[in-house]
Amino acid sequence: MPTLKFPPQAIALAKRLTLTDSLWERPQVQGITIDGPDSRDLDDAIWLEPTPTGAILSVHIADVAELVTIGSILDKVAIARTQTQYFRNGNAPMLPRPLSEDKLSLLAFQDRPTLTVRVTLNAHAEIKQTEIFESWMRSHQRYSYSEADAAQRDPNDAYGDLLQQAYYWSQILNRQRIAQGAIGGRITPFGMWLNEEGALSTAERTNSHLLIQEFMILANRAVAQWLAERDIPALYRNHTARAIAPERETLYQTLLTLGSAAAMRQRLQSWLNRAEYGPALVGHFALNLPAYCHFTSPIRRLADLVNHRIVKALLKGEQSPYTKTELEQLGQHIAQVTLELEKETSEHFKAEHRKQYQALLDDASDVPHLSLKEFSKVLKYAVETQELQPVLAEVKTRIDKGQLSVQDLYLLVFQVQDKSIHKAVLNHLEKQIQDASSIIAMAVDWQADWGRAEYVELSQSSPFTVALEVTITQEEGQRVLTTKDLATHGRKQGSRHHASLLWIEAYLQNALVEASERSPANTAMQVAEVAATGQQTSCVPMHRYLSKPLKDGQNFVGMLNDICQALRWDVAIYEFAEVSEGFECDCRLQVGDEVIVGKGITPAKQKAKAISARQVMEKLQAIARCD
Repeated sequence: MPTLKFPPQAIALAKRLTLTDSLWERPQVQGITIDGPDSRDLDDAIWLEPTPTGAILSVHIADVAELVTIGSILDKVAIARTQTQYFRNGNAPMLPRPLSEDKLSLLAFQDRPTLTVRVTLNAHAEIKQTEIFESWMRSHQRYSYSEADAAQRDPNDAYGDLLQQAYYWSQILNRQRIAQGAIGGRITPFGMWLNEEGALSTAERTNSHLLIQEFMILANRAVAQWLAERDIPALYRNHTARAIAPERETLYQTLLTLGSAAAMRQRLQSWLNRAEYGPALVGHFALNLPAYCHFTSPIRRLADLVNHRIVKALLKGEQSPYTKTELEQLGQHIAQVTLELEKETSEHFKAEHRKQYQALLDDASDVPHLSLKEFSKVLKYAVETQELQPVLAEVKTRIDKGQLSVQDLYLLVFQVQDKSIHKAVLNHLEKQIQDASSIIAMAVDWQADWGRAEYVELSQSSPFTVALEVTITQEEGQRVLTTKDLATHGRKQGSRHHASLLWIEAYLQNALVEASERSPANTAMQVAEVAATGQQTSCVPMHRYLSKPLKDGQNFVGMLNDICQALRWDVAIYEFAEVSEGFECDCRLQVGDEVIVGKGITPAKQKAKAISARQVMEKLQAIARCD
């Protein structure tokens, strides 16, 4: 989609619009802004007032709807663009710069119309009251993120105390969200964090970034709750997980065991759906909220502007300016434009990348030195061009070492015809069985002849028995294909993972059957059934995974997780406590009726976790030797 140019009449109208005197009859509010050092489209400002029982947190947002009216030329260009695009050296604004960077932007010491979201919190940062009202503001100070961090430490800064208090409350809000099961807005390894929709981001994270993140999430959440309580259709931000996704905390803990950011990103893509806008209230999975919307960036996002118009109408006792059907169409339009923008960006770089990949295939001497991400791109290109031979040896090496992404494994299963590769992939999946479910999820999205994939539960209590059925269109018509054997496990999620592995194995062996041909019982899961029923686990299969000596510096947490997956056990649980020596971590692993415990105490939290996992590994090795 080519970059849109503003019609001349839109720019002319933006320059001509003026703020009326009646705007200053609203109550005046106080606020400061914190943004990037080069930002000029400042949407929001914050303020905080401590109370005897908590605090009153205010977010003041540019009142864009006051000047950009429904049906105007400015409204039409906002709908066409849907959002501001940001590039390395500039941006393409949703609204003409005379508005987005001047008349509406909350610049310091300039009078601006605003919508205020005032949230009263108790001592635990729980929402006790939400007020929304039209206001006006003259920003006291404009900070960059680094300047706001410095001001927190500067006793002479006029707003240093305010920023310290704001950061204190942002920490409470963050801890409260995490305790309630949110995965969005959490820090991960490799210097990355999960954004509000559970996607990995490499953006800088400082105290002030956390402050703004938590204040904006709170304001958006409060507005959505305010609308939902009144049963008002709006552009809610809905986010869901796929059927194969584990529970939130298990999901997050599993991410921590993965060896790279690329592996984490691939796993998240297979577990989580895209967030969508729509008038139906579905809820937000990553934030674990029943209602959420976007409200704090109307200069930069169409959805926020639409929600402002709805709220302003309600404040005036008027009907919503949008019907439910119009909101559905706007949500679908935003999703389509977003996909087109992503496609445009992707295609812009695709041609240059293909030249680089072909050069690597022509001379494969540098292939073993490629990073996981770089190798994935080269492998995808080699599969597309059917030139796999130059990288075949490296593919096998990386499978054996567990150094391929889930997307790589998907390609090798469904788009490569090489039995030795297939055997290597199956060996890997036996040890990393959750990857099998992720591969199936990718196939549902990417295989043109696939319909739905459904996990059929043949028992409703532990041990769970499950079969995977996939609808595939073939020459003779649609067929529902499954495996002859069933998958059994003490946990429902574990049975689904194993059902996916059985399905992939049968697919590669051309042994898939109709549901009527399925065996009534499964004898291939003796190890899992033993673990599920609490009987003593055989030393032989355990020894297969526990025979190698442990060495300092190994990833014991990841190794223990791999063993749990391979032997169909529940993942280990880690509990932390602060002690005089630093951190104490207890690692608890349930094996049948027995709980194996490891303990680590060090000044570093992650090292304590690693020591506790190693102790559990050592105890398992002792059991495996049948001492």
